Amino acid sequence: MHIDSFPGTRSPGVVAAFRYDVVHDQWEWSDALYDLHGYAPGEIPATTSALMHHKHPDDRQRAAGVFAAVVRDGGTYSCYHRIVDRNQRVLSVVSVGSTVLDPDGRAAAIDGYYIDLTDARRHETEADVQDALTRKAQAGPLIDQAKGMVMLAEGCTAEEAFERLRTCSQDANRKVADIARTLLEYVSGGGPRSDDVSDILDRLANAARGRQVDRTRQGSSA
Repeated sequence: MHIDSFPGTRSPGVVAAFRYDVVHDQWEWSDALYDLHGYAPGEIPATTSALMHHKHPDDRQRAAGVFAAVVRDGGTYSCYHRIVDRNQRVLSVVSVGSTVLDPDGRAAAIDGYYIDLTDARRHETEADVQDALTRKAQAGPLIDQAKGMVMLAEGCTAEEAFERLRTCSQDANRKVADIARTLLEYVSGGGPRSDDVSDILDRLANAARGRQVDRTRQGSSA
């Protein structure tokens, strides 16, 4: 099965939407997702095994683990990794998704999309990409993943998501990479719903403003 788009998730910079029916183990791929992997729409069955087959061998186990965790635990996920398309091209992508729960609170489906980061990474060598994956403190992938989370939560473009992170970093007086890392730690630590992402960013900025007010008061009373 394939789809054209998902209401509320498609925006400039989003390459390929998907939906996974957890209960029936069925996928719906957008035409763009087929294209991303080098296929015409509907040319191959949309399956988990097909997606995993195209993960880069060095990233496959990690990507599978991230997806299995969100199927099991629910919440929102973001996973930076590489895929190898039908023509053996290596592409850098970030996959972002959010769980749809059934009335009993169990994962019923996952809606999400892939963002193609290959052009943004065109100056990096394969060694650079591998280093970025193994060293989680590297700023680029962290910021890309955080941008994907904000895009999903707020229905905005990649540029607007980065501006949201940049504004938060200014308010909090912290680097953008630090804000991105903190946001992703919330996700990996328990998996907030996508509508919690905005609240997390607001709390980070508000906490910094509160500390600044306290310092000002202490300075005035000294």
